[in-house]
Amino acid sequence: MQSAYLPILIMVAVAMCIAVGLAVASWLLGYVRRSRTLLTPYECGLDPMDEPFRRVSVRYYVVALLFLLFDVETLFLFPVAAVYRERVAAGWGLFVYGELLLFLAILLVGYVYALKKGALRWE
Repeated sequence: MQSAYLPILIMVAVAMCIAVGLAVASWLLGYVRRSRTLLTPYECGLDPMDEPFRRVSVRYYVVALLFLLFDVETLFLFPVAAVYRERVAAGWGLFVYGELLLFLAILLVGYVYALKKGALRWE
């Protein structure tokens, strides 16, 4: 039973060695001369000496969040595609196809809602 966990232990050990090795290599090879510009705080690409209550548009972040949302939801299609042929052979083909269409319909409703709200308009 314990020998079944040996490959997992080896994989974790190799991953930890790679992580530590990359961190040490970055620390040794990545020395940067410090300057006043490099030591200033950096937030959102804005000048840190600007007004503290300046409004920032969040359009970019909304589009990025919607992209991630639809991208992750689309990833759920791959397992269905992987087992679809097996399910058809087992007599579940119509059910799986219906569930897939329902999922895509819900995804389409969310996309149309985002379009109607203007979340994808870049102004």
